[in-house]
Amino acid sequence: MVSGINRPHLQLLTLLRSPLLLLLASGPAVAGLDVYGRLNVTLQDSEEARGSVVELQSNASRVGVKGEEALGNGLEAIYQFEWEVDPDADSGDDNISPRNQFVGLAGAFGTLKVGRHDTALKDAQGDFELFDNLEGDIKNTFNGENRLKNYVGYTTPTFADALSVTVNLFPGEDAAAGNDGIADGTSIAVTYETDLLYAAVAHDSDLDGEGVETLRLAGGYTHGPARFGLLYQQTEAGNVDGDGFGASLAWSFGDNTAKLQYVDADIWRTTPQADPFDNLLDSQLSLGLDHDLGEHTKVFGFYTTGDIGGTNQSNDYLAVGIEHQF
Repeated sequence: MVSGINRPHLQLLTLLRSPLLLLLASGPAVAGLDVYGRLNVTLQDSEEARGSVVELQSNASRVGVKGEEALGNGLEAIYQFEWEVDPDADSGDDNISPRNQFVGLAGAFGTLKVGRHDTALKDAQGDFELFDNLEGDIKNTFNGENRLKNYVGYTTPTFADALSVTVNLFPGEDAAAGNDGIADGTSIAVTYETDLLYAAVAHDSDLDGEGVETLRLAGGYTHGPARFGLLYQQTEAGNVDGDGFGASLAWSFGDNTAKLQYVDADIWRTTPQADPFDNLLDSQLSLGLDHDLGEHTKVFGFYTTGDIGGTNQSNDYLAVGIEHQF
C-alpha cells in the first residue's frame, strides 16, 4: 500500500489513472471519454434537534468518467462510472461511495442501461430541486429519491421533440423471499419537455419497501429570467398513506440566481422511525443566493429550516459555500 493513502483512495486513483493514461497515449481511440468532477463544500451553522455545531460539509462532491463509442449502423456503446468523494472526511474514513455507474446501448430504438442509476421517479422531478444535495434537498421530506443497483433501464426515443417514456426494472435477487423475477421493483415515468415547459408523471412500486407505492407529478415553466417548479407526491404503504406538495422559484439576474423552495408533506407517516428525530420532515423552507465567478465556479449561501415529522422540533441551517466543476 502507498504510504498515506488508504485502500479506497488507492482504488479510485487506480481507476482514474488508467483512463487518463489511455487518453494521453492513444488519442482518438478514446476521444469519446470525459473525465469530470464537482467539489461542493459549505461552512455552516447547523442547529439540529439533536444538537448544534458549526461544521464544514461536503455536499455530494464527486468524480467520474463517462463516454460513448460508435459501433456502426447508428448504434453507440455508452458508459459512466461516478463516485461520491468527501474532501472533509478523516483520512481513515471510507469516503468513497458509488453514484450512477452503468454500461448500455443507444440508438434509434432508444437507450438501454444496466448497472446502478437514479430511478425514473427520482429523475422525474426535472429542474424542480434548487437545493439538490444541500440541507434543503427534497429527500428530507419525500421518499422516492433512490439510486439503486440491479438497475435495468430503458428510455424511448423522444416523440414530437418533447415526449419520452422511461421504464426501470429491478430484480430482487432474493429467491427465499419470493423476489426472483426481473421486475420485483419498478419505476416508470412519462415526461414532456420543451425549452419553456416541463411536465412528468412517475410511479414507483416496491422500491421503498414491500407494498410501498409512490406517485409523483412534476411541472415547470421558464419565463424570461424566472423558472417556476411544482411537485406533488402521494405514497401508500399498506393501510397508511401520505402526500406532499412543493413549489420552487429561481430568478436569475446578472451573474446571480436567487432561489426559494418550500415543501410540505405528511409522507413521514408511511414509514415512521423508531427514533422520531429520524423521521422525514413534514415541511421545509429554503432560501438561497448563487453568484457565478466563472463558467465553472460559484459561491453561494443558503438558509434552510425544516420541521421534523411527528415532533415539535426543527432543524435549521445557515451556510456559505463554494462549488467548482471540471
